Amino acid sequence: MLSLGVATYLIRCAETGREQQARLGKLRNDLARVIAERLPGAHIETAPGRVVVEAGEAAEDVLAALPGVSSVSPCARVPFDELERAIVELARDHRATASTTVAIRIRRGGEKSGASARERRPDLVRRLAHAITAATGARVDLSRPELEIGIELRGDDAFVFDRIVHGIDRIGPMTPPAAGEPRFVADQMLGRLAARLRLLGYDTLTVFDIADSEVTRLAAAEGRILLTRDGPLAQTRAVPVHFVQATAPREQLAEVLAALQLSPDPARQFTRCTRCNARLEPVEEAVVRDRLPEGVRGREQVILRCLGCDQLYWHGSHVDRILAELAP
Repeated sequence: MLSLGVATYLIRCAETGREQQARLGKLRNDLARVIAERLPGAHIETAPGRVVVEAGEAAEDVLAALPGVSSVSPCARVPFDELERAIVELARDHRATASTTVAIRIRRGGEKSGASARERRPDLVRRLAHAITAATGARVDLSRPELEIGIELRGDDAFVFDRIVHGIDRIGPMTPPAAGEPRFVADQMLGRLAARLRLLGYDTLTVFDIADSEVTRLAAAEGRILLTRDGPLAQTRAVPVHFVQATAPREQLAEVLAALQLSPDPARQFTRCTRCNARLEPVEEAVVRDRLPEGVRGREQVILRCLGCDQLYWHGSHVDRILAELAP
């Protein structure tokens, strides 16, 4: 392996949809913030789908365990003009000889300027392979190489690595949900499903316009099952996840209950606010009388108040419609 001096890491993050937009960069910006908290003093750079970290300490395990990380490569950052020297040094570190097979994989970043943009990739691969062969005698084998050298080019810099460490999004662990009744976190495409789960008494958070890494970190921290209709997000192994296939809210609810083998308890219905997920508690009618419709006052029925947003609930004809809708 190259002698790195300062520990440098190339992090790959699976940005999807709006997260890919350079103006937003939600996932990589979230990762940068969390990395800064975990590794004070680290130098952090971001680019679409990538985060580069330079730290004064070994941090491979810390970075690979962050939700949102697909993979991490300990690497050397070298000027493009020194790339040939760097890969020959790497081959020699691996004691490459005439019996060694090697492959070089090059990926360009999004930047179009700089020395790296002036040499076509096939020509660059051939030049670097020739340099390794001339220095060590190693042979090129793209199908089953013993040594695989990765290079990412960004402007005048090259990131050279020989190892890819899969992140928690690829290998897990699948964090088990909290014991007892399941708790959920639903993405912004499943707001109406979330409301129906709350009606049944299930603790269900809804997240809006945040990075996928924040969603999975929240689910992991609180032992929640992630519900999503985002295909790439559903591939995470950091937390238990269910990809909701149905599009109609009623069918979505039936799908989730069946998939998780849940039998809702009627005693738990209407114990959570459908708006904010907080608990409901009975409140004296006299306390909230001025907030009730005239037709509800004086009917001696149970009035519920949300402990979070102060929304009021009572058993009206709309409740019967909702219960009928929730019935299997």
